[in-house]
Amino acid sequence: MKLNLGSGLDIKEGWINVDFTNKDGANVEHNLEIFPYPFKNNSVDEILMNNSLEHLEDTIKVMEELHRICKPNAIITIIVPHYSGCMAFGHLTHKRFFGSGSFNNFKPDNWERYTDFSFNVLENRLIWLDCRNWWWIRPIKKIIDKIINKNPFLAERFLAYPLGGFDHINFKLEVLKNDKTKINI
Repeated sequence: MKLNLGSGLDIKEGWINVDFTNKDGANVEHNLEIFPYPFKNNSVDEILMNNSLEHLEDTIKVMEELHRICKPNAIITIIVPHYSGCMAFGHLTHKRFFGSGSFNNFKPDNWERYTDFSFNVLENRLIWLDCRNWWWIRPIKKIIDKIINKNPFLAERFLAYPLGGFDHINFKLEVLKNDKTKINI
């Protein structure tokens, strides 16, 4: 099963689209602030959260719930505003912003953990000028995207503000559920 959580108008064919209202075509109407989610333990193969996690109050609780409903090794793709982007602060319903290390606390070997549940961070990719696709900016965007994603941490420290900020950051996480990766606190 594949879930598109916080689908809004982005209804995906072949996925179960979940949103707080089904007026835009969601298959399941559910407020993602209410736990538990209406899915069984270990039932989900893949999750997409495209610009929805930043609207939710408790990121750690959401991540625990995603871990519960996912099968081992399921893939979760999360696209969120980067803290340096103009829309991070420009949208009144955004509750938080993200940086390249935001999900490091879920890595099994991280010393500073807030939950027992573990995820491998397979990818964190900075997106510069996501909302601009002008013909003349495409070659520049390609070069800058390559540079900033060589080392997202250094790009955040030294390039984010000179470049006018990064619009989004894309994360790809793998759900870890075996005893070797679960750390009890």
